[in-house]
Amino acid sequence: MLEQDYRQEKDAPLRHDIRTLGNALGQAIQRYGGYTVFDTVERLRKDCKRLRDCTRQLHQASADEAIRLQSEIDQLGQEIAEIVKSCDLDTAIDVIRAFTVYFHLVNTAEQYHRIRRRRDYEVSNSDKPQRGSLAALINFLKNSQLDVSALQGLLNQLSIELVFTAHPTEATRRSLITKANRIAALLEEHDRAEASMTPRERLHWQRKLEGTIDLLWRTDAIRQVRPRPLDEIKMGIYYLDEILYDALPDLYEEFEELLQASYPGVTIPPFMHLGSWIGGDQDGNPFVGPDTLLAALRLQRGYVIEHYRTAIEALAQLYSQSLNHAHITPELQQSLEYDATCLPEYDRELGPQTALEPYRRKLSFMWKRLEATLALPPAPNTASRSFGTDISADAQQDETSVAYQSAEELLKDLHLIRQSLLADGELDLAQGQIRKLIRQVEIFGFYFVALDVRQHSERHAAALSELLRVTGLCEQDYTTLEESERLRILENLLHDPRIVTRQGLQLSQDTWHILNTFQAIRQAHEEFGPKAVTCYIISMSHTLSDLLEVQFFCKEVGIKDLPIVPLFETIDDLGTCTRILEAAFTHPDYRPYVENCKQQQVMLGYSDSSKDGGILTSSWELYQAQRRLAKLGQKYHIDITIFHGRGGAIGRGGGPIYEAILGQPPGTVNGRIRITEQGEMLSFKYGLHEIAIRNMELVVAGVVQSSIPDEAIIESQVHPQPSTEWVTAVERLSASAHARYRHLIYNDPTFLSFFEQATPILELGWLNIGSRPARRTKGRGIEELRAIPWVFSWMQSRYVLPSWYGVGGALEAYINEDPAHLGQLQYMYRHWPFWRAFLDNLQMTLSKADMLIAQSYAQLVEDEALRQRISREIQEEYERTERTVVSIVGGKLLLDTSPVLQQSIQLRNPYVDPLSYFQVVLLHRLRTLGGPLTLDKQAEATATPEERERARLTYAVLLTINGIAAGLRNTG
Repeated sequence: MLEQDYRQEKDAPLRHDIRTLGNALGQAIQRYGGYTVFDTVERLRKDCKRLRDCTRQLHQASADEAIRLQSEIDQLGQEIAEIVKSCDLDTAIDVIRAFTVYFHLVNTAEQYHRIRRRRDYEVSNSDKPQRGSLAALINFLKNSQLDVSALQGLLNQLSIELVFTAHPTEATRRSLITKANRIAALLEEHDRAEASMTPRERLHWQRKLEGTIDLLWRTDAIRQVRPRPLDEIKMGIYYLDEILYDALPDLYEEFEELLQASYPGVTIPPFMHLGSWIGGDQDGNPFVGPDTLLAALRLQRGYVIEHYRTAIEALAQLYSQSLNHAHITPELQQSLEYDATCLPEYDRELGPQTALEPYRRKLSFMWKRLEATLALPPAPNTASRSFGTDISADAQQDETSVAYQSAEELLKDLHLIRQSLLADGELDLAQGQIRKLIRQVEIFGFYFVALDVRQHSERHAAALSELLRVTGLCEQDYTTLEESERLRILENLLHDPRIVTRQGLQLSQDTWHILNTFQAIRQAHEEFGPKAVTCYIISMSHTLSDLLEVQFFCKEVGIKDLPIVPLFETIDDLGTCTRILEAAFTHPDYRPYVENCKQQQVMLGYSDSSKDGGILTSSWELYQAQRRLAKLGQKYHIDITIFHGRGGAIGRGGGPIYEAILGQPPGTVNGRIRITEQGEMLSFKYGLHEIAIRNMELVVAGVVQSSIPDEAIIESQVHPQPSTEWVTAVERLSASAHARYRHLIYNDPTFLSFFEQATPILELGWLNIGSRPARRTKGRGIEELRAIPWVFSWMQSRYVLPSWYGVGGALEAYINEDPAHLGQLQYMYRHWPFWRAFLDNLQMTLSKADMLIAQSYAQLVEDEALRQRISREIQEEYERTERTVVSIVGGKLLLDTSPVLQQSIQLRNPYVDPLSYFQVVLLHRLRTLGGPLTLDKQAEATATPEERERARLTYAVLLTINGIAAGLRNTG
């Protein structure tokens, strides 16, 4: 279907893969969709590709050539419009499906090619290892002449956590993801065995590939039912269970091997972990609560313990050493005797043979104890108890229970075996599977992945207000009080030894929801260990009282060491966050609490700050906030860990993670970082084993490099401090871009109408891609809209507006003020990682935008004057942004400095275009009939012809949304 013409010879295998997959898809379309569908796909493909070529040539054409090209462009546009409009709905749906499935195949081929290129780097043993790889990191450390003690100190302080979210951004169904993984496995099989394949094996391989693509073609890309939180929990577990359980310890193993070769004796502590919001993120999601928190942890425990049992069973089969030929340590012998006493019946079941095979016997006991661990009953449901009562006695297990009460107990047994192997000279065995299992237990514990809990600050204030009123502790409405009065009440509550939240109080369901959440957190700590719930995040934190309210709820249930994490999301809050934290660090109640927790996390919201103030102002305020927080932590001797709430798209803080980490302000990483991994990116970044390792090594390499003090590096300075002139320049640019962005988005009362009509924002709510509503409240304004659908809808309409609007006007005004400013910005691009990462991301997102396609969406706006005015403003700003960015970064076109990425986007765009043309036509037809409608089987039987057409049109529109997301590799 696609003739890829990559210039780099190294990408020849990718061209071959795409051609093979495209041909197989073409055959499937003809078998199941018919020749009409295939012919329509081919005509659209060729016309859209030619239209792109003509448009690109037009920029550099002579006057006469430009006239000819413009005529051809007009003619092609008419032909494409006629093809799209002439399709009946069934044909349109199949054509949309064809392009959508094609993108899933291309995405799979490109992902696998990333694996291929990573292996090629390793095989070549090049002096220049792959950028951002662990090998490149080791070279950097050696070239910097970092000594062993400094490196060990850095490794000991490392704390990296990647936190999965369930935000409604994963438009691809799991059924499609698993089939894509099957195709990647077949491509790998072909790579490894191509030279030695017999004709019969080659034929069987081709049949397996075609069969999988046939299934992909006949699988519905649209979820018919909105996923529940339990479905999202299971989806998160899929990546843990299938990929990350092995990938993360494999990353550790690779890092250890590379380090030992250059720094013998250096040890690597378990510095990298995974976290999750899936099941714990209550902010704006009425379907997530205390029960889902515990359900997620229990489900995860079942999966991870089964993994341990499988690994232990494999070790038991392997470790057949006999006491006639091997020796064990006295400690292991004592452990065996203890196990036999605790499990006498199972000991007899094992039989006399295992008495001579101590390792196999010990591992069998461990397998049995893990079986008992799986059967442990849940801890008492403290949510239904009197608040503040001592429940530890109720949670105690029978002392004679053989179940492991904690992962630490299992680790102790594993270390006993490994130490015995080492003592007996079994070095290879001690370094093999059991070492990997030890690392897995260290990483995943008995909960697989720790959960965060998140709730909106207003929910805490409302719950406390009702509680104070019902108990008679405050007659006034707490939510209406000034901050000073709130603090006075909270201080009294924190000093009061009595329990305020008593059983039997007549409280609303919303308030009980808050109270029961904290009981569930305590219950989770007792049932799964203190690390099972990592922290409590407060969305839209504005004041010190927001933190103390959560501290009060913790105090009520006896939680003393749960980190309280304020989330600063608006531009104003980013500016005042250090003032709030300084008040907290000097508060006599909060300071001891944070010292007991041994850390202070601060979460910074990329998504909402960008939606609030525009991409440049958001990026700059995030940068400045981190600098101020680092100084604050030094002043009060408190370790501050920045939690980066990044999204997948550039408009939500996305972009290459390695460059993003290197672009952080000097002195702000310090070996500690938490980063969200959004739902939309999980399949892309963690869908394949080696891709997962590649993404995690980029994070590790970035954090280690960013955490090395400049004084420890002999070769060069890795963290250039921005000069006063640079800071002043970006301050001015930020203020200018902010004013331009706010003027259009928030200050123009007609903009909302344009946005709702020129994008599929109103239709997005019908795409079942997450359990969380698109808005925090029932309001219709942009303020209430979440950042994810805001970015998603602009991406769909090809405006991609949140990722660039306001920047071009600011840059142009600054350069026009003084021509020397252009040279200054060019110098900053070459020497300041922050500015370089920002402009490179801007180039990428501008390349994905397309104003010609966007104009088609603008035609959906009914008010002609409104349509022309705002379209013109956006078009002119886009041209300004494109022009000024190219002048700063160099070259003639966007991404001339990144030709591989440039070509990838240029090759993809023509195949996204047909989906966009279909979406515009279908949106118009659907809205004319009254808007989206879905029918279940029962309703369909009694529906009118018009209702059936609306439902079918709704389905077709949702297919285009899914396809464009796959083509652009971005949703929210």
